Amino acid sequence: MDVAIAPFFTQQELEELARKTGFVQRESKIGGALFLDLIVFNHENLKEQSLNDLCITLKDKFDIPIRKQSLDERFNETAVLFLKAAIEHLLNSQLDTESYLGDLEGIKRILIKDSVCFQIPEQLKDVYPGSGGSGSKASVRIQFEYDLFVGKVNDLSLHAFNDQDASNSIKTMDLLKSGDLVIRDLAYVGIPALKEMIKRSVSYLCRLGTQVKVYQEQGDELVELCFNKIRRAMEQRGWDRMEMTVYIGKEEKLKTRLIIYRLPENEVAERLRKARANNKKKGRNALSKEYIARAYLNLFITNTDKATIPAEVVWNLYRLRWQIELAFKIWKSICDIEKVKKVKRHRLECYIYAKLILILLGWRVVYKIARNLFVLERKALSFYKSFKTLISSKIDGLREVFLTGTRRMDEFLRDFYQVSRIHHLLEKKKGKPTSLELLLSCINN
Repeated sequence: MDVAIAPFFTQQELEELARKTGFVQRESKIGGALFLDLIVFNHENLKEQSLNDLCITLKDKFDIPIRKQSLDERFNETAVLFLKAAIEHLLNSQLDTESYLGDLEGIKRILIKDSVCFQIPEQLKDVYPGSGGSGSKASVRIQFEYDLFVGKVNDLSLHAFNDQDASNSIKTMDLLKSGDLVIRDLAYVGIPALKEMIKRSVSYLCRLGTQVKVYQEQGDELVELCFNKIRRAMEQRGWDRMEMTVYIGKEEKLKTRLIIYRLPENEVAERLRKARANNKKKGRNALSKEYIARAYLNLFITNTDKATIPAEVVWNLYRLRWQIELAFKIWKSICDIEKVKKVKRHRLECYIYAKLILILLGWRVVYKIARNLFVLERKALSFYKSFKTLISSKIDGLREVFLTGTRRMDEFLRDFYQVSRIHHLLEKKKGKPTSLELLLSCINN
């Protein structure tokens, strides 16, 4: 079994990070390693812990007496900087592992990205403004991006709610490399970001939004596509899919490849039901004919050629983007990342960054187990079951491997693999492929 995972922290590295960020400036009872140990591996959620509880943990676990006022002072800006530096260290220490499932010609990484948001105490609305109106007064947004081939995390960062996905795509463009394939919703990236990707030799695969104008060349003119006509033509000819070269954007036009899939009637009915209910709730007019026509279709755009990504695999490849929703479910229901209470800003930020560190450590272990289990035994791992065991009963083992160095990584992974191959298997739904099966169907076409 492949057990290669990059090293994480040493005590010396953590203390150097603590000094570099100013968290430790002189001899202190609470150094970098101990602080990280306290809030990462003491994994109770913030809603259940008080400063007094943490003081008791420090005394019982580390034999360090401290008053809660003194501990409260340690949750400051430098503590946040220290934890952010620890996450950056983890991201940078990941190995550039080669995929052993297969490959797409010319594609080195397949990156999927999305964000998850949750409410925080209203007192922080000036720092983390929410959606406003009848929505939350204060909210945070966490951006998450990883490579489907090897599970390597490309971005894991905390932002204000109003740092929208499209603007984040522009800000994080330097994280992309030539040879990447980015799979996102078009609302997430926007046309300016797509143009920048093309300049950087980055490929994209996006689902087209319902409001995006689409044009096709007719002689010397660009004429807007009528999807109602396209839908009727596909139905009459019995086509399940088709593709064409188009231009998108109302102002700046972007030439791109458009792949169109015809949806089953039951999915169309559900789409229209939700859209009508949403319109009624917001007091809008009836759905337009063009909107209804698009509801019958799945529309994807990409700058890849047919040889790299044939039209028949585009929908399956895009479906893999929804696997990120499972990660967010794990963060909320198992890691309790959104369970917060009214505390000062820096303590809240320390809590969230501590959870992200724990998630990142667990993610590497679980993804490694999932890949080994599939390659060696052709079995699919339930990420949810695996994470639940990892956080609920293997947290001390994680600590021994990643922080204290008192347990070997290969030993921990082999033990966890044996548990996973019996107790963490995915209960596959009849007729529905697993995410790894979907990926294999796309890269080995």
